Amino acid sequence: MSKATSFIGEHTVGLTIVPILKSILEKEFTFVVPIFPWMTREGGSISKLIHKHDEFKIIGLYPRRPKLSTLKPDSVILKISSQIIFGAKGGKSLGIPIIGGLPLVRNLWELSNKPECLWLKLDLNEDEQIEYEITFNKNYHLEKSLSIRTLKSEAEIIQLIRETAKTFNIVEAIEAFRKIKTGSMNLDFYSSFAYMGGYKPVYFLLK
Repeated sequence: MSKATSFIGEHTVGLTIVPILKSILEKEFTFVVPIFPWMTREGGSISKLIHKHDEFKIIGLYPRRPKLSTLKPDSVILKISSQIIFGAKGGKSLGIPIIGGLPLVRNLWELSNKPECLWLKLDLNEDEQIEYEITFNKNYHLEKSLSIRTLKSEAEIIQLIRETAKTFNIVEAIEAFRKIKTGSMNLDFYSSFAYMGGYKPVYFLLK
């Protein structure tokens, strides 16, 4: 296993880091609801009807998988794909900040007790560095190019929302989710198939 390979998937990562981010957001917002929207459920007619008078802000989260290599046993490798870059750009343009979340773990058991996470700013370009090595000794060490892309405190996450998140109603939110998914796949149009496969963020509705 010389090539860096993930030992867990995005959904497994999400099950651990979504509650961690939720607890951070609850210090600022009364209601924090994480959703993984289906267009026929959260975006369906019943949902639109019962939430038609609601207004809320949104932040998105792409769970990222730690990758490991036998050649570098004291390191975790982070890779940011072009789909995620495109998705984050689309979210930013619509008023939905989208961040990445990487748990600093090297086996399943380290997921157990609120592992330390890197919260990542995703405002980069395809031609920039998209793969990073995070080394461990007693603590982890970030190379400078990654350090400048991290949100280093809970306050920075809240500030990002305050400065960039717009207010949505349910119809506007669902349309934004469609556009972000289409943009992440570099498509000029939306179809029901566009929402299948690929990377999709978890969204947090905030009020």
